[in-house]
Amino acid sequence: MKDNRALFKNGFSNAENVFYLTDAQVKKMQRITLSIFKDFLRVADKYHLNYCMGGGSALGAVRHHGFIPWDDDIDVNIPRKDYNQFLEVFDRELGQDYELCAPERENLHGLACTQMKKKGTIYRSFEELSKPHPGIGIDFFVIENVYNSPVRRKTEGYLSLAMGYLLTCRKTYHEMPYLRKYIENVPSLRKAFEKKARFGRMISWISLDRAAELVAKQYSKCKDEHSKYVTVPSGRKHYFGEMYPRPYLCETVFMPFEDIQVRVAKEYDAYLSHLYGSDYMKIPPEGRHEQHPIMELDFGDSI
Repeated sequence: MKDNRALFKNGFSNAENVFYLTDAQVKKMQRITLSIFKDFLRVADKYHLNYCMGGGSALGAVRHHGFIPWDDDIDVNIPRKDYNQFLEVFDRELGQDYELCAPERENLHGLACTQMKKKGTIYRSFEELSKPHPGIGIDFFVIENVYNSPVRRKTEGYLSLAMGYLLTCRKTYHEMPYLRKYIENVPSLRKAFEKKARFGRMISWISLDRAAELVAKQYSKCKDEHSKYVTVPSGRKHYFGEMYPRPYLCETVFMPFEDIQVRVAKEYDAYLSHLYGSDYMKIPPEGRHEQHPIMELDFGDSI
């Protein structure tokens, strides 16, 4: 299944009414997201929740001992059982200051990952155009158990891929009325989004919240907490592309990240090599810096 991640992010550079963060804004965003992450860490420590830095945040921890200089968010990988506990305690521990946008919650989130959003801020990108107040936040990607049976593993894996793709289509169909003004003059983007929206329309009889809930149930179907492999199906490389031996993600070590210590996967070299290639320690040229297209931004009263 073709991944248009780069197109959906970089393609907006030719769109009207879209901007990318300045260096000063990136620094301010990093301070805010780090403060959000510290609030999560307080809860993780209190309830002994396991986690590890994911994606670009793991790369930042290893290569920069903090944020990648041009990165504006934080990605967290968290095992399913710890994530479920986080869901249970979130409102009590963090609900006053944050909103949890999750496939298990009915808030028109429509994504397979979960986001912890700071109230009183606005960070609107192409996946959040329909939300009244999408806040600045951090992203959680659930580490799921994988069946030991090769046949069951493949069956559930392909089903997870299909359902995850259909969710993105359903989400795109929901967002299209808001997207059109940004993509109408960018043929490559318009074609890609309209293709997804057509599929999304075919399943529009399923509500966006219900579709997200069904995907989460599919991803979490395996309950074996001692399975040989785990996966991050909501991650950038999806079910099979993010499958690892359990110790690779579920065993962690501490590493500096800005002014704190964070958990990274014990086998971080294998993890980062798989995601970014064996030369992941090499800083890419400026033209290849991945940034998020932004339609609206308000730091509110944050740092």
